[in-house]
Amino acid sequence: MQKVLTCAQMRAADRYTIEELGVPSAVLMERAGAAIADEAEKRLRASGGRSVLAVCGGGNNGGDGWCAARLLSERGFATAVYSFAEKLSPDCAAQREKYRGKVYSSFPEEKFDLILDAVFGTGFRGAPEGAAAEAIARINAAGAFVLSADIPSGLNGDSGAGDLCVRAGLTVAIGELKRGLLLGNGADVCGKIVRRDIGISLGQPADSVLWEGEDAASLFPPRKKNTHKGSFGKAVILAGSAAYSGAPLLACAAALRSGCGYTQLAVPAELFPLAAGKFPEAILTAAPSAKGAFAYDEAFLRTLLKAESIAFGMGCGPSREVCRIARFLLSEYGGTLILDADALNSLAEYGADALRGHRCGVLLTPHPKEFSRLCGKSLSEVLENGADLAKAFAAEYGVAVLLKGHVSLVTDGTRTLYTASGTPALAKGGSGDVLSGVAAAIAARGFSPVPAGAGASYLLGRAGRIAAAAQGNEYSVVASDVIASIPAAIARLADAE
Repeated sequence: MQKVLTCAQMRAADRYTIEELGVPSAVLMERAGAAIADEAEKRLRASGGRSVLAVCGGGNNGGDGWCAARLLSERGFATAVYSFAEKLSPDCAAQREKYRGKVYSSFPEEKFDLILDAVFGTGFRGAPEGAAAEAIARINAAGAFVLSADIPSGLNGDSGAGDLCVRAGLTVAIGELKRGLLLGNGADVCGKIVRRDIGISLGQPADSVLWEGEDAASLFPPRKKNTHKGSFGKAVILAGSAAYSGAPLLACAAALRSGCGYTQLAVPAELFPLAAGKFPEAILTAAPSAKGAFAYDEAFLRTLLKAESIAFGMGCGPSREVCRIARFLLSEYGGTLILDADALNSLAEYGADALRGHRCGVLLTPHPKEFSRLCGKSLSEVLENGADLAKAFAAEYGVAVLLKGHVSLVTDGTRTLYTASGTPALAKGGSGDVLSGVAAAIAARGFSPVPAGAGASYLLGRAGRIAAAAQGNEYSVVASDVIASIPAAIARLADAE
Protein backbone atom coordinates (compact mmCIF):
# COMPACT_ATOMS: atom_id res chain seq x y z
CA MET A 1 0.00 0.00 0.00
CA GLN A 2 1.64 3.20 -1.21
CA LYS A 3 0.60 6.76 -0.45
CA VAL A 4 -0.93 8.80 -3.28
CA LEU A 5 -0.71 12.58 -2.89
CA THR A 6 -1.96 15.65 -4.65
CA CYS A 7 0.72 18.12 -5.70
CA ALA A 8 -0.37 20.47 -2.91
CA GLN A 9 0.03 17.69 -0.35
CA MET A 10 3.51 16.90 -1.69
CA ARG A 11 4.52 20.56 -1.48
CA ALA A 12 3.19 20.70 2.09
CA ALA A 13 5.27 17.63 2.95
CA ASP A 14 8.34 19.31 1.46
CA ARG A 15 7.71 22.42 3.59
CA TYR A 16 7.14 20.35 6.72
CA THR A 17 10.39 18.44 6.19
CA ILE A 18 12.37 21.61 5.54
CA GLU A 19 10.79 23.99 8.07
CA GLU A 20 9.73 21.68 10.89
CA LEU A 21 12.24 18.85 10.66
CA GLY A 22 15.13 21.08 9.66
CA VAL A 23 16.27 19.22 6.53
CA PRO A 24 17.71 21.80 4.09
CA SER A 25 16.16 21.91 0.63
CA ALA A 26 19.63 21.50 -0.88
CA VAL A 27 20.03 18.21 0.98
CA LEU A 28 16.70 16.97 -0.35
CA MET A 29 17.75 17.91 -3.87
CA GLU A 30 21.01 15.97 -3.50
CA ARG A 31 19.02 12.95 -2.35
CA ALA A 32 16.56 13.30 -5.23
CA GLY A 33 19.38 13.63 -7.75
CA ALA A 34 21.09 10.56 -6.30
CA ALA A 35 17.88 8.53 -6.50
CA ILE A 36 17.39 9.51 -10.14
CA ALA A 37 21.03 8.80 -10.95
CA ASP A 38 20.77 5.37 -9.30
CA GLU A 39 17.80 4.38 -11.45
CA ALA A 40 19.44 5.75 -14.59
CA GLU A 41 22.60 3.79 -13.83
CA LYS A 42 20.61 0.57 -13.39
CA ARG A 43 19.02 1.09 -16.80
CA LEU A 44 22.31 1.96 -18.51
CA ARG A 45 24.21 -0.99 -17.08
CA ALA A 46 21.39 -3.38 -17.98
CA SER A 47 21.31 -2.14 -21.58
CA GLY A 48 25.04 -1.59 -22.01
CA GLY A 49 24.58 2.13 -22.60
CA ARG A 50 26.84 4.90 -21.33
CA SER A 51 25.73 8.24 -22.84
CA VAL A 52 23.19 10.47 -21.08
CA LEU A 53 21.53 13.76 -21.99
CA ALA A 54 19.78 15.58 -19.15
CA VAL A 55 17.19 18.11 -20.35
CA CYS A 56 16.73 20.58 -17.52
CA GLY A 57 14.24 23.34 -16.88
CA GLY A 58 14.77 26.21 -14.47
CA GLY A 59 12.86 24.95 -11.42
CA ASN A 60 13.75 22.46 -8.74
CA ASN A 61 12.92 19.59 -11.06
CA GLY A 62 15.64 20.96 -13.32
CA GLY A 63 17.93 21.09 -10.28
CA ASP A 64 17.30 17.39 -9.70
CA GLY A 65 18.35 16.82 -13.31
CA TRP A 66 21.59 18.83 -12.98
CA CYS A 67 22.43 16.90 -9.80
CA ALA A 68 21.75 13.52 -11.40
CA ALA A 69 23.85 14.46 -14.44
CA ARG A 70 26.79 15.39 -12.21
CA LEU A 71 26.57 12.16 -10.24
CA LEU A 72 26.34 10.05 -13.40
CA SER A 73 29.38 11.85 -14.80
CA GLU A 74 31.29 11.09 -11.58
CA ARG A 75 30.33 7.43 -12.03
CA GLY A 76 31.97 7.29 -15.43
CA PHE A 77 29.08 7.90 -17.82
CA ALA A 78 29.32 10.29 -20.76
CA THR A 79 26.93 13.00 -19.62
CA ALA A 80 25.68 16.21 -21.18
CA VAL A 81 22.99 18.72 -20.25
CA TYR A 82 20.67 20.72 -22.47
CA SER A 83 19.37 23.78 -20.61
CA PHE A 84 17.00 26.30 -22.16
CA ALA A 85 15.83 28.15 -19.03
CA GLU A 86 16.79 31.79 -18.62
CA LYS A 87 15.93 31.90 -14.91
CA LEU A 88 16.86 29.24 -12.37
CA SER A 89 15.56 28.64 -8.87
CA PRO A 90 18.24 29.11 -6.17
CA ASP A 91 18.69 25.35 -5.62
CA CYS A 92 18.73 24.70 -9.36
CA ALA A 93 21.36 27.41 -9.86
CA ALA A 94 23.50 25.88 -7.09
CA GLN A 95 23.38 22.50 -8.83
CA ARG A 96 24.24 24.12 -12.16
CA GLU A 97 27.39 25.55 -10.60
CA LYS A 98 28.51 22.12 -9.38
CA TYR A 99 28.22 20.51 -12.83
CA ARG A 100 31.47 20.30 -14.82
CA GLY A 101 30.39 18.43 -17.95
CA LYS A 102 29.23 19.41 -21.42
CA VAL A 103 26.31 21.87 -21.66
CA TYR A 104 24.29 22.54 -24.82
CA SER A 105 22.40 25.74 -25.53
CA SER A 106 20.28 24.03 -28.21
CA PHE A 107 18.97 20.50 -28.38
CA PRO A 108 21.85 18.33 -29.66
CA GLU A 109 21.59 16.31 -32.84
CA GLU A 110 23.79 13.46 -31.61
CA LYS A 111 22.27 10.26 -30.25
CA PHE A 112 22.21 9.32 -26.56
CA ASP A 113 21.47 6.02 -24.85
CA LEU A 114 19.31 7.66 -22.20
CA ILE A 115 17.58 11.02 -21.96
CA LEU A 116 16.83 12.34 -18.49
CA ASP A 117 13.68 14.46 -18.55
CA ALA A 118 13.84 17.22 -15.91
CA VAL A 119 11.97 19.98 -17.75
CA PHE A 120 8.94 20.44 -15.49
CA GLY A 121 7.97 19.09 -12.08
CA THR A 122 4.60 18.53 -10.42
CA GLY A 123 3.90 22.25 -10.15
CA PHE A 124 3.41 22.60 -13.91
CA ARG A 125 -0.07 23.48 -15.18
CA GLY A 126 -1.43 24.18 -18.64
CA ALA A 127 0.27 23.38 -21.93
CA PRO A 128 4.03 23.66 -22.60
CA GLU A 129 5.04 26.54 -24.81
CA GLY A 130 8.11 27.86 -26.61
CA ALA A 131 11.46 26.25 -25.86
CA ALA A 132 9.92 23.88 -23.31
CA ALA A 133 7.40 22.57 -25.84
CA GLU A 134 10.16 22.12 -28.39
CA ALA A 135 12.33 20.29 -25.87
CA ILE A 136 9.51 17.88 -25.01
CA ALA A 137 8.86 17.19 -28.69
CA ARG A 138 12.57 16.58 -29.31
CA ILE A 139 12.81 14.21 -26.33
CA ASN A 140 9.92 12.16 -27.67
CA ALA A 141 11.39 12.03 -31.16
CA ALA A 142 14.96 11.23 -30.13
CA GLY A 143 14.58 7.45 -30.07
CA ALA A 144 16.43 7.11 -26.75
CA PHE A 145 15.18 5.50 -23.55
CA VAL A 146 13.55 8.28 -21.49
CA LEU A 147 13.66 8.54 -17.70
CA SER A 148 11.47 11.25 -16.18
CA ALA A 149 12.45 12.88 -12.90
CA ASP A 150 9.41 12.73 -10.59
CA ILE A 151 6.83 13.16 -13.37
CA PRO A 152 6.84 13.25 -17.19
CA SER A 153 7.17 16.90 -18.14
CA GLY A 154 3.89 18.44 -19.30
CA LEU A 155 1.71 16.00 -17.35
CA ASN A 156 -0.65 17.50 -14.77
CA GLY A 157 0.40 16.04 -11.44
CA ASP A 158 -3.14 16.02 -10.05
CA SER A 159 -5.36 14.96 -12.94
CA GLY A 160 -3.01 13.24 -15.39
CA ALA A 161 -4.12 15.65 -18.11
CA GLY A 162 -1.65 16.68 -20.78
CA ASP A 163 -1.64 16.34 -24.54
CA LEU A 164 1.96 17.43 -25.08
CA CYS A 165 4.06 15.67 -22.49
CA VAL A 166 7.14 13.49 -22.33
CA ARG A 167 6.56 9.79 -22.99
CA ALA A 168 8.83 8.07 -20.51
CA GLY A 169 9.96 4.48 -20.25
CA LEU A 170 10.60 4.98 -16.54
CA THR A 171 9.38 7.59 -14.07
CA VAL A 172 11.22 7.97 -10.77
CA ALA A 173 8.64 9.34 -8.33
CA ILE A 174 10.41 11.26 -5.59
CA GLY A 175 8.95 10.95 -2.10
CA GLU A 176 5.45 9.65 -2.81
CA LEU A 177 3.29 8.84 -5.81
CA LYS A 178 1.46 11.81 -7.25
CA ARG A 179 -2.13 11.34 -8.29
CA GLY A 180 -1.51 12.39 -11.88
CA LEU A 181 0.92 9.51 -12.40
CA LEU A 182 -2.05 7.15 -12.09
CA LEU A 183 -4.95 9.10 -13.60
CA GLY A 184 -5.72 10.38 -17.09
CA ASN A 185 -2.81 10.08 -19.50
CA GLY A 186 -0.43 9.18 -16.68
CA ALA A 187 -0.77 5.47 -17.28
CA ASP A 188 0.22 5.89 -20.94
CA VAL A 189 3.17 8.27 -20.55
CA CYS A 190 4.87 7.29 -17.27
CA GLY A 191 6.14 3.87 -18.30
CA LYS A 192 7.27 1.90 -15.27
CA ILE A 193 6.96 3.91 -12.05
CA VAL A 194 9.60 3.52 -9.34
CA ARG A 195 9.08 5.37 -6.05
CA ARG A 196 12.18 6.53 -4.18
CA ASP A 197 12.03 7.64 -0.55
CA ILE A 198 14.36 10.58 0.15
CA GLY A 199 13.24 11.31 3.70
CA ILE A 200 10.30 13.63 3.07
CA SER A 201 7.76 13.33 5.88
CA LEU A 202 4.07 14.13 5.52
CA GLY A 203 3.63 15.12 9.15
CA GLN A 204 0.20 13.44 9.14
CA PRO A 205 -1.39 10.24 7.81
CA ALA A 206 -2.12 10.13 4.07
CA ASP A 207 -5.80 10.07 3.13
CA SER A 208 -5.20 8.32 -0.22
CA VAL A 209 -3.32 5.13 -0.99
CA LEU A 210 -2.71 2.73 -3.85
CA TRP A 211 -4.20 -0.69 -3.13
CA GLU A 212 -2.02 -3.57 -4.22
CA GLY A 213 -2.03 -7.36 -4.26
CA GLU A 214 -1.35 -7.97 -0.59
CA ASP A 215 -4.08 -5.48 0.35
CA ALA A 216 -6.65 -7.29 -1.77
CA ALA A 217 -5.39 -10.63 -0.44
CA SER A 218 -6.49 -9.56 3.05
CA LEU A 219 -10.10 -9.92 1.84
CA PHE A 220 -9.52 -13.60 1.06
CA PRO A 221 -7.91 -15.08 4.19
CA PRO A 222 -7.57 -18.86 4.62
CA ARG A 223 -10.91 -20.36 5.60
CA LYS A 224 -11.39 -22.05 8.95
CA LYS A 225 -12.19 -25.74 8.79
CA ASN A 226 -15.07 -25.34 11.24
CA THR A 227 -17.27 -23.26 8.97
CA HIS A 228 -20.37 -23.45 6.74
CA LYS A 229 -22.08 -21.56 3.94
CA GLY A 230 -23.84 -19.25 6.36
CA SER A 231 -20.45 -18.04 7.54
CA PHE A 232 -19.86 -16.31 4.22
CA GLY A 233 -23.10 -14.40 3.79
CA LYS A 234 -25.79 -14.08 1.18
CA ALA A 235 -25.52 -11.81 -1.87
CA VAL A 236 -28.59 -10.83 -3.88
CA ILE A 237 -28.24 -9.84 -7.53
CA LEU A 238 -31.28 -7.76 -8.44
CA ALA A 239 -30.76 -7.05 -12.10
CA GLY A 240 -31.86 -7.30 -15.70
CA SER A 241 -34.65 -6.47 -18.12
CA ALA A 242 -35.91 -7.83 -21.41
CA ALA A 243 -33.61 -5.37 -23.17
CA TYR A 244 -30.53 -6.38 -21.14
CA SER A 245 -30.85 -10.03 -20.26
CA GLY A 246 -27.13 -10.78 -20.02
CA ALA A 247 -26.27 -8.38 -17.20
CA PRO A 248 -27.86 -10.38 -14.38
CA LEU A 249 -26.22 -13.60 -15.58
CA LEU A 250 -22.77 -12.01 -15.62
CA ALA A 251 -23.19 -10.45 -12.18
CA CYS A 252 -24.49 -13.70 -10.73
CA ALA A 253 -21.67 -15.77 -12.21
CA ALA A 254 -19.11 -13.32 -10.82
CA ALA A 255 -20.65 -13.43 -7.34
CA LEU A 256 -20.65 -17.24 -7.35
CA ARG A 257 -16.91 -17.24 -8.06
CA SER A 258 -16.03 -14.58 -5.46
CA GLY A 259 -16.61 -16.29 -2.15
CA CYS A 260 -20.04 -15.64 -0.67
CA GLY A 261 -21.99 -18.51 0.84
CA TYR A 262 -25.29 -17.97 -0.98
CA THR A 263 -26.09 -16.14 -4.20
CA GLN A 264 -29.67 -15.22 -5.07
CA LEU A 265 -30.47 -14.00 -8.56
CA ALA A 266 -33.71 -12.04 -8.82
CA VAL A 267 -34.79 -11.09 -12.34
CA PRO A 268 -38.01 -9.73 -13.88
CA ALA A 269 -40.48 -12.60 -14.30
CA GLU A 270 -40.15 -12.56 -18.08
CA LEU A 271 -36.43 -13.41 -17.74
CA PHE A 272 -36.98 -16.37 -15.41
CA PRO A 273 -37.16 -18.98 -18.22
CA LEU A 274 -33.97 -17.59 -19.76
CA ALA A 275 -32.07 -17.76 -16.45
CA ALA A 276 -33.49 -21.13 -15.32
CA GLY A 277 -30.77 -23.77 -15.18
CA LYS A 278 -27.93 -21.37 -16.01
CA PHE A 279 -26.59 -21.46 -12.45
CA PRO A 280 -27.84 -24.42 -10.43
CA GLU A 281 -25.78 -23.12 -7.48
CA ALA A 282 -27.82 -19.89 -7.28
CA ILE A 283 -31.28 -19.27 -5.85
CA LEU A 284 -33.31 -18.04 -8.83
CA THR A 285 -36.31 -15.79 -8.17
CA ALA A 286 -38.91 -14.28 -10.49
CA ALA A 287 -39.47 -10.68 -9.40
CA PRO A 288 -42.65 -8.68 -10.04
CA SER A 289 -42.39 -7.01 -13.42
CA ALA A 290 -44.18 -5.16 -16.18
CA LYS A 291 -43.23 -5.35 -19.83
CA GLY A 292 -39.98 -7.12 -19.08
CA ALA A 293 -38.76 -4.66 -16.44
CA PHE A 294 -38.87 -4.54 -12.65
CA ALA A 295 -42.07 -3.30 -11.07
CA TYR A 296 -42.08 -1.86 -7.57
CA ASP A 297 -43.49 -4.35 -5.08
CA GLU A 298 -42.76 -3.71 -1.41
CA ALA A 299 -43.78 -7.18 -0.26
CA PHE A 300 -41.30 -8.78 -2.65
CA LEU A 301 -38.51 -6.38 -1.75
CA ARG A 302 -38.96 -7.18 1.93
CA THR A 303 -38.11 -10.80 1.20
CA LEU A 304 -34.60 -9.64 0.20
CA LEU A 305 -33.78 -7.60 3.29
CA LYS A 306 -32.10 -10.37 5.31
CA ALA A 307 -29.28 -10.73 2.78
CA GLU A 308 -25.89 -9.32 3.76
CA SER A 309 -25.53 -7.55 0.41
CA ILE A 310 -27.69 -6.52 -2.53
CA ALA A 311 -26.39 -5.40 -5.92
CA PHE A 312 -29.01 -3.55 -7.92
CA GLY A 313 -29.25 -1.76 -11.24
CA MET A 314 -27.26 -3.79 -13.77
CA GLY A 315 -29.20 -3.96 -17.05
CA CYS A 316 -32.46 -2.75 -15.47
CA GLY A 317 -33.11 0.19 -17.77
CA PRO A 318 -33.68 3.63 -16.20
CA SER A 319 -37.21 4.22 -14.92
CA ARG A 320 -39.29 5.64 -12.07
CA GLU A 321 -39.91 2.08 -10.87
CA VAL A 322 -36.18 1.43 -10.61
CA CYS A 323 -35.81 4.70 -8.68
CA ARG A 324 -38.64 3.65 -6.32
CA ILE A 325 -36.94 0.31 -5.68
CA ALA A 326 -33.64 2.09 -4.95
CA ARG A 327 -35.42 4.49 -2.57
CA PHE A 328 -37.02 1.60 -0.68
CA LEU A 329 -33.76 -0.27 -0.31
CA LEU A 330 -31.93 2.84 0.81
CA SER A 331 -34.47 3.52 3.53
CA GLU A 332 -35.33 -0.03 4.66
CA TYR A 333 -32.30 -2.24 4.06
CA GLY A 334 -29.61 -2.72 6.70
CA GLY A 335 -26.83 -4.54 4.85
CA THR A 336 -24.52 -3.30 2.09
CA LEU A 337 -26.28 -1.96 -1.00
CA ILE A 338 -24.35 -1.75 -4.26
CA LEU A 339 -25.98 0.55 -6.81
CA ASP A 340 -24.76 0.34 -10.38
CA ALA A 341 -25.72 1.34 -13.89
CA ASP A 342 -29.44 2.06 -14.24
CA ALA A 343 -30.04 2.34 -10.51
CA LEU A 344 -27.66 5.29 -10.66
CA ASN A 345 -29.16 6.64 -13.88
CA SER A 346 -32.65 6.39 -12.42
CA LEU A 347 -31.63 8.20 -9.24
CA ALA A 348 -29.93 10.89 -11.32
CA GLU A 349 -33.10 11.42 -13.36
CA TYR A 350 -35.78 11.01 -10.71
CA GLY A 351 -34.16 12.01 -7.43
CA ALA A 352 -30.62 11.56 -6.11
CA ASP A 353 -31.84 13.03 -2.81
CA ALA A 354 -32.88 9.45 -1.98
CA LEU A 355 -29.22 8.86 -1.15
CA ARG A 356 -29.59 11.06 1.92
CA GLY A 357 -30.56 9.44 5.19
CA HIS A 358 -29.99 5.83 4.13
CA ARG A 359 -29.62 3.20 6.83
CA CYS A 360 -27.51 0.71 4.87
CA GLY A 361 -23.90 0.84 3.79
CA VAL A 362 -23.92 2.16 0.22
CA LEU A 363 -21.43 1.60 -2.59
CA LEU A 364 -22.04 3.44 -5.87
CA THR A 365 -20.15 2.08 -8.87
CA PRO A 366 -20.44 4.63 -11.70
CA HIS A 367 -18.29 5.04 -14.78
CA PRO A 368 -17.48 8.71 -15.56
CA LYS A 369 -20.60 9.36 -17.66
CA GLU A 370 -22.90 7.87 -15.03
CA PHE A 371 -21.18 9.90 -12.36
CA SER A 372 -21.51 13.10 -14.40
CA ARG A 373 -25.29 12.56 -14.48
CA LEU A 374 -25.37 11.81 -10.78
CA CYS A 375 -23.30 14.77 -9.57
CA GLY A 376 -24.55 17.27 -12.14
CA LYS A 377 -21.15 18.01 -13.67
CA SER A 378 -20.08 17.73 -17.28
CA LEU A 379 -18.21 14.66 -18.45
CA SER A 380 -15.12 16.80 -19.12
CA GLU A 381 -15.22 18.07 -15.53
CA VAL A 382 -15.41 14.51 -14.22
CA LEU A 383 -12.55 13.38 -16.43
CA GLU A 384 -10.45 16.36 -15.32
CA ASN A 385 -11.29 16.35 -11.62
CA GLY A 386 -13.08 13.08 -10.88
CA ALA A 387 -11.11 12.23 -7.75
CA ASP A 388 -12.07 15.44 -5.96
CA LEU A 389 -15.66 15.35 -7.22
CA ALA A 390 -16.12 11.76 -6.08
CA LYS A 391 -14.67 12.58 -2.67
CA ALA A 392 -16.98 15.58 -2.26
CA PHE A 393 -20.04 13.61 -3.41
CA ALA A 394 -19.26 10.75 -1.05
CA ALA A 395 -18.86 13.13 1.87
CA GLU A 396 -22.07 14.99 1.08
CA TYR A 397 -24.25 11.88 0.84
CA GLY A 398 -22.46 9.59 3.30
CA VAL A 399 -21.82 6.90 0.68
CA ALA A 400 -18.82 5.23 -0.91
CA VAL A 401 -18.19 6.04 -4.57
CA LEU A 402 -16.23 3.68 -6.81
CA LEU A 403 -15.38 5.77 -9.87
CA LYS A 404 -14.38 3.31 -12.57
CA GLY A 405 -11.58 3.85 -15.05
CA HIS A 406 -8.27 2.39 -16.20
CA VAL A 407 -7.26 3.34 -12.66
CA SER A 408 -10.30 3.20 -10.42
CA LEU A 409 -10.79 4.87 -7.07
CA VAL A 410 -13.17 4.28 -4.20
CA THR A 411 -13.76 6.95 -1.58
CA ASP A 412 -16.03 7.56 1.38
CA GLY A 413 -15.17 11.25 1.45
CA THR A 414 -12.46 10.78 4.06
CA ARG A 415 -10.14 8.15 2.62
CA THR A 416 -9.52 7.17 -0.99
CA LEU A 417 -8.17 3.87 -2.30
CA TYR A 418 -6.80 3.66 -5.85
CA THR A 419 -6.51 0.42 -7.81
CA ALA A 420 -4.23 0.25 -10.83
CA SER A 421 -4.61 -3.41 -11.82
CA GLY A 422 -6.82 -2.67 -14.81
CA THR A 423 -6.25 -3.60 -18.43
CA PRO A 424 -7.69 -2.40 -21.77
CA ALA A 425 -9.11 -5.91 -22.08
CA LEU A 426 -11.86 -4.76 -19.70
CA ALA A 427 -13.04 -2.07 -22.12
CA LYS A 428 -16.01 -4.25 -23.06
CA GLY A 429 -19.69 -4.36 -22.25
CA GLY A 430 -20.35 -6.52 -19.21
CA SER A 431 -17.23 -5.67 -17.23
CA GLY A 432 -19.22 -3.43 -14.89
CA ASP A 433 -21.74 -6.21 -14.28
CA VAL A 434 -18.90 -8.52 -13.29
CA LEU A 435 -17.52 -5.87 -10.93
CA SER A 436 -20.86 -5.50 -9.17
CA GLY A 437 -21.13 -9.26 -8.67
CA VAL A 438 -17.65 -9.46 -7.19
CA ALA A 439 -18.31 -6.49 -4.89
CA ALA A 440 -21.58 -8.06 -3.70
CA ALA A 441 -19.82 -11.31 -2.82
CA ILE A 442 -17.05 -9.54 -0.89
CA ALA A 443 -19.56 -7.34 0.95
CA ALA A 444 -21.68 -10.39 1.80
CA ARG A 445 -18.71 -11.74 3.77
CA GLY A 446 -18.84 -8.73 6.06
CA PHE A 447 -16.55 -6.19 4.45
CA SER A 448 -17.65 -2.56 4.39
CA PRO A 449 -18.26 -0.65 1.14
CA VAL A 450 -14.78 0.90 0.70
CA PRO A 451 -12.70 -2.30 0.95
CA ALA A 452 -15.40 -4.26 -0.90
CA GLY A 453 -15.22 -1.77 -3.76
CA ALA A 454 -11.43 -1.63 -3.82
CA GLY A 455 -11.14 -5.41 -3.59
CA ALA A 456 -13.63 -5.94 -6.41
CA SER A 457 -11.89 -3.39 -8.61
CA TYR A 458 -8.45 -4.87 -7.98
CA LEU A 459 -9.64 -8.44 -8.49
CA LEU A 460 -11.46 -7.55 -11.71
CA GLY A 461 -8.27 -6.04 -13.10
CA ARG A 462 -6.19 -9.08 -12.21
CA ALA A 463 -8.79 -11.42 -13.71
CA GLY A 464 -8.85 -9.28 -16.85
CA ARG A 465 -5.09 -9.58 -17.21
CA ILE A 466 -5.18 -13.33 -16.73
CA ALA A 467 -7.97 -13.60 -19.31
CA ALA A 468 -5.99 -11.49 -21.80
CA ALA A 469 -2.94 -13.72 -21.32
CA ALA A 470 -5.07 -16.82 -21.91
CA GLN A 471 -6.58 -15.35 -25.08
CA GLY A 472 -3.22 -14.09 -26.29
CA ASN A 473 -4.43 -10.51 -26.75
CA GLU A 474 -6.54 -7.78 -25.14
CA TYR A 475 -9.02 -7.49 -28.03
CA SER A 476 -10.68 -10.91 -27.78
CA VAL A 477 -11.48 -10.94 -24.07
CA VAL A 478 -15.17 -10.94 -23.14
CA ALA A 479 -16.78 -10.67 -19.72
CA SER A 480 -17.29 -14.43 -19.48
CA ASP A 481 -13.52 -14.91 -19.90
CA VAL A 482 -12.95 -12.53 -16.99
CA ILE A 483 -15.36 -14.48 -14.77
CA ALA A 484 -13.60 -17.73 -15.65
CA SER A 485 -10.32 -16.11 -14.56
CA ILE A 486 -11.56 -14.98 -11.12
CA PRO A 487 -10.43 -18.19 -9.34
CA ALA A 488 -6.89 -17.82 -10.68
CA ALA A 489 -6.88 -14.14 -9.79
CA ILE A 490 -7.83 -14.92 -6.19
CA ALA A 491 -5.20 -17.64 -6.00
CA ARG A 492 -2.51 -15.21 -7.16
CA LEU A 493 -3.50 -12.19 -5.07
CA ALA A 494 -0.78 -12.49 -2.47
CA ASP A 495 1.87 -12.69 -5.21
CA ALA A 496 0.46 -9.86 -7.36
CA GLU A 497 1.96 -6.39 -7.55
